[in-house]
Amino acid sequence: PSAAGTVASLAPRAPAPSHKLLSLSVSTRHHHRPRASSGSDAECNADEDGAEPTASTSRCAQMAHVGRRGRTPNLYWLAPHDEQLRRHPRFIALPPVEDVVVGHESSYRYVRQHTELWDDLHAGRITTGCLTAALGFREDGVCKTLGMGRRGSGDHGPLLGAYRRLRLGTTPTSSGMNREEEETANAERTRAYNAGLDALGPVAPIDGGSDDNDDDPIGKAEDLAAGRTGGGVEGGGDGKTRRKKTRKKRRPKKQPKKRPNALVGDATPWAAARSTRCEMAARRGEGGVRMAWGSAQEAGTVATLMLHHPECVCEEVGLCVVDVDRWRDEWGLGAACVPPVGASPDAVVRFPTVSASGEAGWERLVVEVKNHSPFRRDPGKPGVFYVDDRTPFATPPPHHVPQLQMEMLAAETRAGLLCMQSATRGVRVFRIERDDEYCAGMLRTLGAMHEEYVLRGREPPERMFSDRDWYFDLVRRTVKIAKSATLWEEIPHHARLPGEAYDERPFLPSSG
Repeated sequence: PSAAGTVASLAPRAPAPSHKLLSLSVSTRHHHRPRASSGSDAECNADEDGAEPTASTSRCAQMAHVGRRGRTPNLYWLAPHDEQLRRHPRFIALPPVEDVVVGHESSYRYVRQHTELWDDLHAGRITTGCLTAALGFREDGVCKTLGMGRRGSGDHGPLLGAYRRLRLGTTPTSSGMNREEEETANAERTRAYNAGLDALGPVAPIDGGSDDNDDDPIGKAEDLAAGRTGGGVEGGGDGKTRRKKTRKKRRPKKQPKKRPNALVGDATPWAAARSTRCEMAARRGEGGVRMAWGSAQEAGTVATLMLHHPECVCEEVGLCVVDVDRWRDEWGLGAACVPPVGASPDAVVRFPTVSASGEAGWERLVVEVKNHSPFRRDPGKPGVFYVDDRTPFATPPPHHVPQLQMEMLAAETRAGLLCMQSATRGVRVFRIERDDEYCAGMLRTLGAMHEEYVLRGREPPERMFSDRDWYFDLVRRTVKIAKSATLWEEIPHHARLPGEAYDERPFLPSSG
């Protein structure tokens, strides 16, 4: 739907009626889940929009767990699944990758993130995951200026990794259609997919999705958490082996008060996969948990921003490719051989606007999420983590600037929102305007690296541009942009998608 800001076109457009926007007042999707009609109502009444109340409390529910300990941190603590977010009426979801027509680079924006095809499209291309490395920002000296690396020490390895990626070359894609035909087909498939979501309810409803024939769903969840199965003995087997000493007569269990989210940790379709990821991250230590937490919590932070603004519409977006030829000509970069560049924002959000002449429109903003893990290793107990109350950043770290600026350039927006989540203190949202002079400097640097080293098959040396004045101007401008970021708002709680169940456990049951 054009007015909802689908990925059909990343260029600004005039608003037009659509079933998505009409659903904000009279919706057929999730008709059993009432939504708040105003921002104040949304903040004060959790029953109306599914968000945590904020008028009566100014702290997150997670704050009550500070100091709690366990062995397997729950990376998905109070985090929705991507499918839960996709079903919300104000979220424009991308269709499955098998339904996307992939050919020209402009079609890559329709490819869902974290899929195999999305990964393949990164080959031979500078994306935001390796952008700071390709710019030389992770080298010794520069990384300290930008607040990167442990103890300010640099690392030459990431730059070599970016060099080797560019040496691979891009993955060729062809659909047999021209660019306009691909756009039309993908836009229609996106509309059809979202229309199909209108008929569906929540993926993991707040009743836990228990079977109607299950008389004791909470008891079943406790059995699963303890490793007990319905028909066999503990630890496996066919249930026929009987050992008198191990069989205990179970007392009649007093039915506990049923909590809405009691089952979600074990009964959701994605529970097993999530549990495996949590265990793997815990084995890698605090660093592994910290890295995994960031991606695991992305959908939750996007949902918090969306629910906090009932007037906005969010859209899912894949890999946005920078039109390097266009910008090289517009910005006078000369014959610089800029390599293929792309970026994948965590979302694109649209806010309604009214011009001075009274004309209605939309402001498009890219959304980049940075989630900070609350789990720390207990120095006195090997293998044990505890929940820590981390102080939020007062200003964005400078090393986030290149990513957000490149996302704005790739998605063709004039500004972006950097959402920095603290598990115990909510979300701080910083607004950063696009700086075309800075973006031109990044493309110039990437072009120099590509031309002087990649195309010649020479590995770049450490601090490859340390003798170039224009390079240090870029570094200084990075710090300046971070300092000039505007604290747009503070959301003191993590909102919940209406009707959806959430896992409230900070640690998995097996961790004790």
